[in-house]
Amino acid sequence: MASTDEAPRKLPAVRWLSPTELIRTGVTVLLGSTVAAYADKRDVMAGTTFAQHLAVYDVGDGEDFWFDFLCDTGDGFRAMATVATLLGAPEVAVDGEVLPRGRVLLMGGDEVYPVAGTLAYELRLESPLQEQFVDDPDGETPTVYAIPGNHDWYDGLTAFLRVFCQGRHFAGWNTDQRRSYFALALPRGWWVLAIDIQLDTYVDATQLEWFRDVVARIPDGDRLVLLTATPAWYGAQDGDDRSMDRLAFFLREVLGGRDLPIRLVLTGDTHHYAVYELDHPDHEQVLVTAGLGGAYTSPTHFLAPTLDVTTDLVDPGPQRATGTHRYVRGPHTFPTVRRSRAEAFKVLWRLPLRNGLLLPLLVLLPALVIVPWVLGVPAVSVIAGVAVAGGSYAFVVPQRAGRLRRLGLGLALTVPELAVAIGATVVATRLDDPLATVLVVLAAGLLSSLVLSTFLLLAARGANRNELFAAQSIEDHKGFLRLRVADDGTLTVYALGVEKVPRRWRWAPGATPRWRPHTPVDVRLVDEPIVLRP
Repeated sequence: MASTDEAPRKLPAVRWLSPTELIRTGVTVLLGSTVAAYADKRDVMAGTTFAQHLAVYDVGDGEDFWFDFLCDTGDGFRAMATVATLLGAPEVAVDGEVLPRGRVLLMGGDEVYPVAGTLAYELRLESPLQEQFVDDPDGETPTVYAIPGNHDWYDGLTAFLRVFCQGRHFAGWNTDQRRSYFALALPRGWWVLAIDIQLDTYVDATQLEWFRDVVARIPDGDRLVLLTATPAWYGAQDGDDRSMDRLAFFLREVLGGRDLPIRLVLTGDTHHYAVYELDHPDHEQVLVTAGLGGAYTSPTHFLAPTLDVTTDLVDPGPQRATGTHRYVRGPHTFPTVRRSRAEAFKVLWRLPLRNGLLLPLLVLLPALVIVPWVLGVPAVSVIAGVAVAGGSYAFVVPQRAGRLRRLGLGLALTVPELAVAIGATVVATRLDDPLATVLVVLAAGLLSSLVLSTFLLLAARGANRNELFAAQSIEDHKGFLRLRVADDGTLTVYALGVEKVPRRWRWAPGATPRWRPHTPVDVRLVDEPIVLRP
């Protein structure tokens, strides 16, 4: 994408609960899921003349090898430009250390929101990265590798393949992959395996075969870094191990009992930073969720202090693994647990203010119950009441499966919403003033909004945890990981974070970078560096 002197468009953060966004995204997701089920692009990739290759990186004696990890990008401009300013700089000085830009950028999924498309990639992802990238005259052009997340799959993977898999220049980075998965041979016995799990469903046979060939080249005792597009271990928190089972299946099929320890697993999809470490006397393994690239912030105060994972990432053998291992959450999250809990309460006013036509809709629905009753058409009011109840019930998404649980949570939202509509109808029927009726309708809409936001706040431990924060479109708490392979083979993970992204940006066409924040980007380490020794 070529830069011009004209300022590019600055797109706002996605308003996830806006009715127009819900409809548009819902239709696209439905179509994309159908296409993915019947026309898997990975099968098409397998038949192309462009073969996927194993990328090999090396450094001289005494040199460090640096690489970056970024995911959940391409949402609102302010968050994306903040991350791009740090990622595009030749180095970042943070907490007394100077961390040079990585020779490789690993993107871990969900590169654009709300759904994939060529224009979305260009405006929401590539443009901010391009404008903030600063060339390093003493260094080589870095290379980007990416795996898709579910949002990249919603167009059947079409745009993702055009952006990352056709050898094109991407912002300040080169691209070097031909399929939606890849492997890298890093210096000093470290390897990256990055898998494409489609819509968290299955791994195709061609991908399995390609990774088997890669693993056959890895010497026993070398260490693995695994990239996957979703934190499958979070399912254990809510009693759902299906994602972990699929991940363990891939490892059993590919590693086949080899002595190749998985020391680090990197993922995003959930938009926060959290670390779980294996509680085991003989194995060291760290699971890192770092979905800080730009999408709305996700909560951390619901994270369990420990996770008991019933599928084996420690020593995946040829047989179905049934062992259980305990993982302990690290002491630092981003945002912090305290900040996350404080952000949750802000849904009470952010929900109606940040979701487009949601508030007018919440005013309209009670009006459809109230007005026909006042006009003497009760049948229409009954139909509208049933629609309100059905919509409220359908909105509820329990964290755990179960009919009784869903019924109870559904009633917890449906009954208050209906009570608002019925109560407002009773009041309106006793008024002869049309203006007073209009005021009752508006009050009912505001009260309906308060009911919805209060439900999200109070029921979040049992339902709609994602919607509690998606409804707020929080742009703060953003960052990425910078990793170093040292001369002695030690792998160190630095988690960089920005507590509050700058709100105002000035276009400076003659400068580099070209977007300038009115307040400096204040970056810090949000955790102690994770050190994995060989």
